[in-house]
Amino acid sequence: MTFDPLRGLVAATHTPFDATGELHLPGVERLAEHLLGCGVTQVFIGGSTGESASLSFLERQELGQRWLEIARGTALQVVVHVGGNCLREASTLAAQAQQLGARAVAMLAPSYFKPANVDALIACCAHVAAEAPELPFYFYDIPVLTGVSLPMADFLAHGREQIPNLAGLKWTNPDLFNFQRCLHAPG
Repeated sequence: MTFDPLRGLVAATHTPFDATGELHLPGVERLAEHLLGCGVTQVFIGGSTGESASLSFLERQELGQRWLEIARGTALQVVVHVGGNCLREASTLAAQAQQLGARAVAMLAPSYFKPANVDALIACCAHVAAEAPELPFYFYDIPVLTGVSLPMADFLAHGREQIPNLAGLKWTNPDLFNFQRCLHAPG
């Protein structure tokens, strides 16, 4: 299975909150309009900049649903970050993203019970990616926040065996040697 990879700028968006710290879904529309007005047509929602770790599961579902409702019928393509410590919740968010028409899904590694090696990370990702098999799946490598620092070139080399929709990485890692290895990985 091959997927059209993401190309160009994918803006990691903020999640809008009101003055009391509650999720402010009307702010999504304003943000989408602003990005489209600036020529940005791809967004990454609910990641680190989007404060996913601060959101409840229900808020993450609502955020994804709102972004995908707003994007429908526009040039805006939405990549939904679904990762977290609970793989069941991540899987549910991935299925929702596919059902609502996301462009792709991404996840970071669980950070409480960390995958100890590449095979364990692949197993975690395969569990989640299987719930959105029609969407490209990206692993969000951000070891400074997850505490999971594994060789991503090995992840890419072996991941497609268990993750047929694996499309690549969202790289937020200072390890430039491994970045070069990833750039030269097959596929």
